[in-house]
Amino acid sequence: MSSDLTAIDQPKPAAEIELSEAQVAAYLRSHPDFFVGQDDLIAELSLPHESGKAISLLERQVTVLRERGYDAKEKLGNLLENARSNDQLFEITRNLVLSLLRAENITELAEAAQDQLADHTNIDACEIILVQHDNLNISPSVRTYPPKKLEQDFEDVFRLKRTYCGALEKWQLNVLFPGANESIKSTAVCPAIHEGEVLALLAFGNSKKDYFNVQLDTLFLDFIGNVVGAIVYKQLTKA
Repeated sequence: MSSDLTAIDQPKPAAEIELSEAQVAAYLRSHPDFFVGQDDLIAELSLPHESGKAISLLERQVTVLRERGYDAKEKLGNLLENARSNDQLFEITRNLVLSLLRAENITELAEAAQDQLADHTNIDACEIILVQHDNLNISPSVRTYPPKKLEQDFEDVFRLKRTYCGALEKWQLNVLFPGANESIKSTAVCPAIHEGEVLALLAFGNSKKDYFNVQLDTLFLDFIGNVVGAIVYKQLTKA
């Protein structure tokens, strides 16, 4: 019995020690020069490839590094594109806010908002529709709409109080873009809000079907809506 226990307690020979894949990988990471001087071992190693043909370790390493280089280049390109897009959005927002602050009345405010936003290269149609108020004194060129009717036609925008992006029914397009609804394939409807009340709708149209879509980040448009809403409210209380 004692001889059996002694045999069990003895450590296994080094040749019998089994290493896990994680341990091997960890060792190689901590010893990146392991294969230096191991030409015979490298020659014996082969790795499976997607094509089904075995390739050498060196070939696989070159392939992996090349793929990572492509990924890094793509990520850098996306970062640069996002930076350019953010610069454009900042410029549009700056010009819009300055124009709105210079407006002397509701008419000038509505015209300034439409002029500034219609200049955007990705906007094929732009309209601002004010919710009717008893004390509104504006030019007939500025569009107004009864609040209950506007809320009924664009229920989700009034309920969620955030920008809606996507396709609309033809009759809704006719409300927003009279005369141009046939060319508009996707729309962003942005509520101009002050303290939870929708005071106007900003409508943006694009001729591409999926340009304004449900996955689009509306942070920029919602911010514009808040700015316009605050300034519209200020003009209404001044009137």
